[in-house]
Amino acid sequence: MSVIDIHNHFFPHSWPDLAARYGTPDWPWIKHTEPDKADVMIGDRVFRHIYSACWDPQKRLEEMDRDGVEMQVLSATPVLFAYDRPVEHALDCAQLFNDAALELCVQGQGRLKALCQVPLQDVDAACKELSRCMRAGHLGVQIGNHVGEKNLDDPGIVTFLHHCAGENAAVLVHPWDMFGQSRMLKYMMPWTVGMPAETQLGIVAMILGGAFDKLPRNLRICFAHGGGSFAFLLGRLQNAWQHQPVAHGLCELAPRDYLNRFYVDSAVFDPLALKYLVETMGAERVMLGSDYPFPLGEHHVGELIRSSNLPQPTKSRLLGENAEEFLKLPRTSPGASAQTTNPSKQIPPESHQLTYSSYLRVPELLQLQYPQSRPEHHDELLFIIVHQTYELWFKELLHDLDAVVANLRDAGQNPESRDEVYEGARLLRRCTEITRVLVEQFTILETMLPTHFLAFRAKLEPASGFQSEQFRELEFLCGLKDEKMLRYHRPTPEAYAQLERRLREPSLHDAFFQALRAMGKLQIDNNASERDRFDARARAVLSLYRDEHSNRDWIDVCERLTEFDELVVGWRLRHIQLVERVIGTRMGTGGSAGSSYLKLTLDKKFFPELWEARTLLTE
Repeated sequence: MSVIDIHNHFFPHSWPDLAARYGTPDWPWIKHTEPDKADVMIGDRVFRHIYSACWDPQKRLEEMDRDGVEMQVLSATPVLFAYDRPVEHALDCAQLFNDAALELCVQGQGRLKALCQVPLQDVDAACKELSRCMRAGHLGVQIGNHVGEKNLDDPGIVTFLHHCAGENAAVLVHPWDMFGQSRMLKYMMPWTVGMPAETQLGIVAMILGGAFDKLPRNLRICFAHGGGSFAFLLGRLQNAWQHQPVAHGLCELAPRDYLNRFYVDSAVFDPLALKYLVETMGAERVMLGSDYPFPLGEHHVGELIRSSNLPQPTKSRLLGENAEEFLKLPRTSPGASAQTTNPSKQIPPESHQLTYSSYLRVPELLQLQYPQSRPEHHDELLFIIVHQTYELWFKELLHDLDAVVANLRDAGQNPESRDEVYEGARLLRRCTEITRVLVEQFTILETMLPTHFLAFRAKLEPASGFQSEQFRELEFLCGLKDEKMLRYHRPTPEAYAQLERRLREPSLHDAFFQALRAMGKLQIDNNASERDRFDARARAVLSLYRDEHSNRDWIDVCERLTEFDELVVGWRLRHIQLVERVIGTRMGTGGSAGSSYLKLTLDKKFFPELWEARTLLTE
């Protein structure tokens, strides 16, 4: 039976003087007071007394062995979040402690893992730091339950959570910066009263604010401290939702219907409270969390669950099985014991033979379809799968066209070589065949009756195919660049940055004509008008066709580019026909003019000079 503690904290043994580093006061710093003990200070004020388990992996492992804990997933302490600081300071601070967490894990004999922290006040910076940390080895991220006055249903935070789902990152929400502190100056009430209330507020904001309805179901998010007071006041929330329209908020379902969208930890410190929490949330939604090694944490990690009257299968789920699912860890074999009293005698992991299913990630792939209609409409699954297939083919097109650009660039640098020209033409042939498949996929969508699509169409707003980042990236990569289109992708910071990069870097169009220039086929005066430049490019293509014997390989490239261009125009045309067949001339779900807008795109060609050269051939 696995035993995994998903909620515990660390501090490094030391870190830079942040106040001096950033030139602002009241940053946390550490003061070692005696062997194995220290105080975390904020300015001149003691924030918390801590001991060596915070920074010493050997001490931590000894206490894990004492408590029968197989693995801990470390998080920084929320006092380090710095959401109210300048983003560049908060980002640097996050990077310092994220790297320190991994350094601690390296010494943990495989039993220590980490969640990162991010500067959540800036969505772009937060997304980039999360991606960096996931590549570095973190399992996910710990965030606060609010950023200033913004709750977890804030559009920027929802965008970040979308990114977490896309990165397959687990999310732990920890309360911090508690409200009402002027009335809770004594008796540690910010921790005993404020924290549970803050956590409940975070969950309720996500439910009533419609965040869960907007977020994909593969987002894995957990709320610390048993979800605060949420489970114990759920009846009050449900009652208000049923009897007061103003309490409905923006959510599509009743509050109780969202319990399968998030997890909570077990840090409630009372067997009756734990029993009620499990009965409310379900045994599959509660995980061991201890708040170790702080004084308000569980002093013998896992003791509350082990000593409870819960059935043994439920205890197994709470102690580790749920965490394995939440963190996407490999399942522990049934006979394995969590009592790892001798870490030096670890049982080597079982080797797993590669299978068709594991290689293609088939189980994960089949879990990525989330119909929005309730009750679920039969044809919505088809709609999702066809569009997901489009996106997979777009990914392959980008992969192949990037290689075509590289080959044409190399051909321009070495005009005597023919290998790169051949390889570019070969990959372009593949791209044309993929695009032919994309055109044919509209035939599958046309098996839907208009009434069947309209039955779930309203659930798609404001999403739209117009927002496909990869299709826009294909346009930019091929040379059809329009900076104004970037504004439609601002809600997705990572995609926006990728499109900005595509906008700046040389396109396939550029690489093709740069190669012709290197071959001496294209000459353009620096002061030439745009029309003169276009004509010069068209005549450079013409010169290839007029000497077919010498230019067969380059003519093959021209034919493949022309065919690809033709098929993309065909794809646009079939898109228009499908839209008019299904919804007529109605406005699109994303707010576009529907088929009227799409018709404006028919004249768009990636390589108009190739078409113009055909006109010149008749002269």
